[in-house]
Amino acid sequence: MKMNYLKRWFFLTFLMLMFGIQISWAQDIKEVAKAPILTTNGGISFSQIGTYIPGDTIRHADPYTYYLAGNINFNMFSVVNVPLSFAYTNNQINSDAALPFNRFSIAPSYKWVKVYAGYTSMTFSPYTLAGYEILGGGVELTPDNGFKVSAVYGRLRKEVRPDSNVLEPTYRRMGGGIKVGYSSKYGDVAFNIFKAKDEINPAFYNNTDSFVTPKDNVTGSLSLDLKMIDNLRFNFEYALSAINEDISKNDSINKGFSDQIVEQHGDLSTHHAMKAGVSQTSSIGSIGATYERVDANYNTFGSYYFINDFENITANFSTSIKKRLNFDMNAGYQRDNLSGQKFNGGKRFIFSANVSSSITKRLNAGASFSNVQSYIHIKDIYNEVTATNQFQNLDTMSFSQLNMTSSGTLNYLLQNTKESRQNINASFTYQEASEKQNNQTRYTGNKIYNSVLSYQISKIPQKLNISTSVNYNHNQLPKSYMGVISYNLSVQKAFFEKLKVSFVGTYSKSFNDSLTLANILNLRISGMYTFQKRHNFNLSLAEVHNKGLRRTSTQYSVNLTYSYMFDFYIDRKDKNFKFKGNF
Repeated sequence: MKMNYLKRWFFLTFLMLMFGIQISWAQDIKEVAKAPILTTNGGISFSQIGTYIPGDTIRHADPYTYYLAGNINFNMFSVVNVPLSFAYTNNQINSDAALPFNRFSIAPSYKWVKVYAGYTSMTFSPYTLAGYEILGGGVELTPDNGFKVSAVYGRLRKEVRPDSNVLEPTYRRMGGGIKVGYSSKYGDVAFNIFKAKDEINPAFYNNTDSFVTPKDNVTGSLSLDLKMIDNLRFNFEYALSAINEDISKNDSINKGFSDQIVEQHGDLSTHHAMKAGVSQTSSIGSIGATYERVDANYNTFGSYYFINDFENITANFSTSIKKRLNFDMNAGYQRDNLSGQKFNGGKRFIFSANVSSSITKRLNAGASFSNVQSYIHIKDIYNEVTATNQFQNLDTMSFSQLNMTSSGTLNYLLQNTKESRQNINASFTYQEASEKQNNQTRYTGNKIYNSVLSYQISKIPQKLNISTSVNYNHNQLPKSYMGVISYNLSVQKAFFEKLKVSFVGTYSKSFNDSLTLANILNLRISGMYTFQKRHNFNLSLAEVHNKGLRRTSTQYSVNLTYSYMFDFYIDRKDKNFKFKGNF
């Protein structure tokens, strides 16, 4: 059944592609005859990392890893585009990971037809499919008549068995959807539907150590964006999502047509979301209002993280005064516990504002405040100051739900001449957050303070850049706190426009209420050499010395990266082929 579905999917995609090619070819045959036969450009990079930790008997790091990545684009007759990209590593960050690092993607296009294969992502709506990465195929049709059709199908998650080394097993999840839209001078209208379903495997729910159940989800939305008189716009979107949290016992049940849409037997629930807004622009700025409501437990398998159970009524205003002051404000009312499932509900005034100003030619300032809940990826300070290369923390995903954020920045230009440029920057950020990852909440009520003071100087004739900074991060937990203070120095020097040498040094100290948890010294020296503008060699040596409460360790690493960029084309002149390229 699944194989027949896939065959029909790709057969229809092939027909649409061939149909589009025939129409476009008939229309643009003259332009095609004059265009180059083939134009190609792209690049490839190969990184090798060697790591040595004296006295490391547990093997905290692999002694040798490599990362290979590349991209290439073929353009035939100036109408057919075939972009290709890939990434591969021998570093088994986690062989059971549901979202692997190694990937391959190709996206050929011809005029208004574009086909996707490999790892790809699409966005239909924030409430349905919103950038989730899928291993499979897709198509986009954007003809000149105002219609736009997008479709995708593939694997959202690979299967992770209950006896694997990861903390939580996952079912193999397949899914796909389609979006149809139409645009005109009066507005836009679009409809989309997305479905994702886990493949039932009895090995999961027969395993007493596994509490994961197979799920089924179908979600769709209808959106309108109307362009009215006097720069007046009205937009509206309504979404519905049905999720069955447990379809493990549905294999032996006689299924009807409705079960093909979403499994009816099991733990099925349906939830709604909607958003409407109106706005108008004029010479003094833009003003508008928005209403948004998302039911409790509303979710979609097409998004990594989703906020639900809230109702917002907001008004917004933005303006610019003499190109020196930019102001943007949103204010309104929010409440949660829409279905009365929680013991305590909340009602509050929500407000967000951003202001930036060029006070003088040398001084720029900005400030922002928001108490609207949102998700943000927060870098772990400890992992950041101990990293020896850019690939070290690829498997780190830390998302936090922010309840309040305020920040301020100040930039003052001390000197700006042909010989030298100097400036000083200061910034401060305050956040209240509860970390949430994989639907697990912890550290509720965290208060995070971060302040940075930096100074940069550039000696332009000498091609010398020097910067230094002090960074203090304070994480206030419910019963304690942890602080990290870092001192940073960076020196960069260019020689002969082909050789660049840099040095980066960081000293960090982490502590809590009464103890110094670690003293970390991170030193890195690197050099980059460019050969014939196409070949780049980068060699870096790094040392991380970590003196902790129970253990002192030193890690050495060497990173050698080679990258290459190329382009060439095959032209024709007087029926003779001409090959030109840069290698």
